[in-house]
Amino acid sequence: MGNIQLAKEIRTAIKQNNVEKVVELIGSDMELMNIVTPFGTWLHVAAKHGKLEIVKRLIDLGADINRRGGVFGGGAMNEAASKGHLDIVECLLSSGAEMDVSEPERNPLFAAILGGHIDIVNLLIENGIDIHVKYTGESMKNMDALAFAHERGQKEIAILLDSAKKEAYNDTAQNETTEMLDYIREHFGPIYQTISEIVPGSKVAVHIHIILPTKEQDFITLVTTGMSDVAMDETEESTGVKYAELVLKLPANWPIRKDDMANNNHYWPLKWLRMVAHIPHSYDGWLEAGVILPNGEPPMPFAANTALSCILLKETEAGRFIDSEHRVIDFFTLLPIYEEERQLALQKGADYLIETFDEYGISDVLDLKRKNIGLDG
Repeated sequence: MGNIQLAKEIRTAIKQNNVEKVVELIGSDMELMNIVTPFGTWLHVAAKHGKLEIVKRLIDLGADINRRGGVFGGGAMNEAASKGHLDIVECLLSSGAEMDVSEPERNPLFAAILGGHIDIVNLLIENGIDIHVKYTGESMKNMDALAFAHERGQKEIAILLDSAKKEAYNDTAQNETTEMLDYIREHFGPIYQTISEIVPGSKVAVHIHIILPTKEQDFITLVTTGMSDVAMDETEESTGVKYAELVLKLPANWPIRKDDMANNNHYWPLKWLRMVAHIPHSYDGWLEAGVILPNGEPPMPFAANTALSCILLKETEAGRFIDSEHRVIDFFTLLPIYEEERQLALQKGADYLIETFDEYGISDVLDLKRKNIGLDG
């Protein structure tokens, strides 16, 4: 059977809700399972047509629930949300599907608003989708979900979103200000997920916000908040940095799901981001650009998948944020480095090391196997 004919038969079987026929045609061929047709993957097709049992079966067989495709280039959840298939959106969420807000066309919340599906809007809000992210493009300018609902004449959805925004603005449980989160969204991107952890003995609760890759930045960004709730201890050696937050950049394909965190090869960057954020508040210390933190002494590799063993703090492109209380909050990027690079910085200064990174084209995005410039002297 030719590929075109096979694709037609699979699509027909999905539309007819013939589960067994779909399984028979796809078999164990994972390439065929996740192939992107003009309609998206077969999971996109099943989600769009409301075929819940086929969606479940495809997921069980290993379909990539976050594969992008279809007319709008989003995930299968976007297709289900646009057509009002609440049960399928619930199924995808329970299976760990991402709520992609990187572009308005991929955002399932915008898809649900466009279709007038208030039940799905409510479900997505309950599952923590970012309702504050704003988009600017050919058809919209600085537009968030609430503004989009008003534009589309979805009054009931607009009321729901307005209530959700007010609740978020008044929520002080995480001790974060809306202005800080708005600053993060503006300078780093839409927040996909937030991880909150409290460390005994620390004066603050640190939250790690995960920002997914976009067309403009092909990497995952982790940004903290909460670290700056309390001023760092000032000493004679400190240079005036009182409040700070941290940034760490990961490759676009880095595993960041909850289940992935059981593997230290995946978890150590988040672990160190959290640890560094708590250092000033657990040990009455301070941090600034140029500080290097070793993983023990002598430094040991962070994980079995890399020889990197130290963390360098450097200034980030986001610069400084001044809040409504006139506090100046510095953002520092955490850059994992080798022990030989630490020694080079101790000999010639952290600025020299950073300049050398620039000369070698070494970016701030974590690269487990990158060149060790400390070996070049």
